[in-house]
This record gives sequence, C-alpha cells and structure tokens, in this order.
Amino acid sequence: MIPNPLSFARRIVQFLSFGALNANFIHSAAVSRWCLPVMNCEACMFGWLGCPVGMIRNSLTMHEFPWIPLAIVLGIGILVGRFFCGWICPIGLLQDLLHKIPSRKFPVPRWTTWIKYPVLAGSVFAAAWYIGGDSLWFFCNFCPTAGVQVVLPASIMERDALKLFEQPAKFAATLAMLLGAVALSRPFCKILCPIGALVAITNKIMPWKLHLNGSSCIHCRKCERSCPMDLPVMKHQDSAVSRDAECILCHECKSACPVDAIADRGPGRAAPSTNTP
Repeated sequence: MIPNPLSFARRIVQFLSFGALNANFIHSAAVSRWCLPVMNCEACMFGWLGCPVGMIRNSLTMHEFPWIPLAIVLGIGILVGRFFCGWICPIGLLQDLLHKIPSRKFPVPRWTTWIKYPVLAGSVFAAAWYIGGDSLWFFCNFCPTAGVQVVLPASIMERDALKLFEQPAKFAATLAMLLGAVALSRPFCKILCPIGALVAITNKIMPWKLHLNGSSCIHCRKCERSCPMDLPVMKHQDSAVSRDAECILCHECKSACPVDAIADRGPGRAAPSTNTP
C-alpha cells in the first residue's frame, strides 16, 4: 500500500531528527546548556543537547529558577504546541515503531493522561528542590528514556546483562514502556512524560491549529482510529482539534480523512463557514 505523503514525510522527519539529536557532533558544555522539548537523555554517549528535565534538575538542586529550559520549552510550545512530540521526539518515534508490531491493541484510558502532571510537579520540581536531583524519587532515576539510550546500549557494548538490573526502577520502567508500546499507542507520552505535561498547556494558545470542518465531515471516524493519542477528534466539530492538550500535531487525523475535513490554520485565518448553500 502506498503510504500517505504527509504520514511518510512525518516518519522521515522523525528518523532525521533521531539521527541529528544523537550524532554527537559537538558534545560540549556550551551546547549541552541548550535543549529542545523532547525526551533525549543528555547522558547518552551520542547526544549533544541537554535534556529539559536534567537541566531543570540542575537548577532546582541549586535552588535556582530554571530559566533556560523553561524559556526554551514553553517558548517553542507557544509557537507550535506539542509539534515536537509528534515529529521530533526520539522516544515518540520508538513507541510509534513498536506499536506497529502485530498484536491486539488497546486504548489508553483518558483519565490516565492526568498522571503526568503530578509526575512533573512531584518527581521533577518538588523532588529536585526539596530532596535533590540524586533522590530516588527524582524522575531521571526511573526514566525509560535513559534506560533505552544509556543503560541498554551500555549493557550491550560491555556484554554485561547484569547492568540492566543495577537500577531496578529504571529497568522496570523501560521494560514497561517497551512492552506497553506494542499494545498501547504512545503510553509514555500519554501517562508519564513530564515534558509533554509541561508543554501541553501551550496547545491552548498557539496560533497554529488543526481545524475540523463539521460541514465536510462524514463521521466515518477514520480520524479517531488513526490518532496515536486516542483523541476524541469528532468532539471538535467546527473547532480546533489541536486545542486538545493531548494533540501532538502529528497530522495523522488529517492524513486519514477521506474528505479533507481537517485543515491547518495559521494566525488570522478564519474557519470556513459551515452553512450549506
């Protein structure tokens, strides 16, 4: 089957982004002081940018406000919402690929998407400020991104499987994400990702949006079945689907729509009239 051009373009961008973020071109302190709103472990031997979570930890542990990571993550979010989640994030790509493995698929309960907010508040901000970045309660100590990009490669390169069990919480979280992503679409993004929680609110205010034209919609629900975030797309008739905090701007709903009822709209562009002639 010929892939949809937009979906194919997204996959190419995801692979290129994975390569660019893990090419270790300029691994220096000056570069690692900067970050992007994605999960890409700064401890990875091939990474060259800092991780927003790690940068927040470094500042809060010193009881300093994390200006740089928050300004970057929220600044980009205000412009494009969670676009980086859908197109750039390496862990998002990994989960997308794992979900293609043939198996029975299950939806992630909508209420679980609220879990990542107390994770952000408790295991990132509060843990770093009150207990310290080395606390067992801090997010990095059970982050599956570090498990995939640091622990697993190290155990393979050193041919030492026991390394996987040196950090049991991280190993368990990594295993849960890898296995869970086969049956559940992007479970880490929906349930635990602190960066997703941090940038989710910007979906409400970003100028760019995906608009669902109710008069064109034929209610086939192909948009909902194609959405990796299990969004109730049909509830956004004649409004912006991307205003949903869980929308990652992946455009899979737009690609799946057989009547082009979903369209990109920039600032100042009014939605088309839904009045039929």
